[in-house]
Amino acid sequence: MRRMLRDQRGFTLTELLVVTAVLAVVLGAVILIQQKGQEAYIMGSNRVETQQNARVALDLMTRELRSATAVTAIPSGTSMTFTDQNGVSVQYQVTSGNLTRTAGGISTTLIGGVQALTLTYYSAYIVQTNTFTTTGTASAVTVIKITLETGTEEAAGTGSFARQFAKMESMVRLRNL
Repeated sequence: MRRMLRDQRGFTLTELLVVTAVLAVVLGAVILIQQKGQEAYIMGSNRVETQQNARVALDLMTRELRSATAVTAIPSGTSMTFTDQNGVSVQYQVTSGNLTRTAGGISTTLIGGVQALTLTYYSAYIVQTNTFTTTGTASAVTVIKITLETGTEEAAGTGSFARQFAKMESMVRLRNL
């Protein structure tokens, strides 16, 4: 026992360098795994955010349009005005990347990060050819196709994993016309 206590030889420089190199490789791998996990989380949460924003806005627009009593104006393919079941004039439009709903003179921002809103207006459905006839006249509209493309609300660089998009469509038949 006494002999072991007196023999206090240390590690050689080569052994220390090998241990340091192995430790550096292991720590590098741990950091890389942590970064990739964080990137996957951010990408997933941003994808969910964009899809949820599009889904909520599209659902609200669809419900209101189904119960509309009249389409009063279609100034462009990205804006429309209609009268809801309570006789209130409602307008949807995209302004500075935000989808806004104006009802009774009060504007409300529904969602941000809107890349595009496209409204296509149809007057009739032709059963024989399974096609719709487009129209530019507000009083002739019976079906509206809404295409909404959203992106992340927070700024993300081009090509970044955090930059996500969602595109959703809905066909709405106006019931109360």
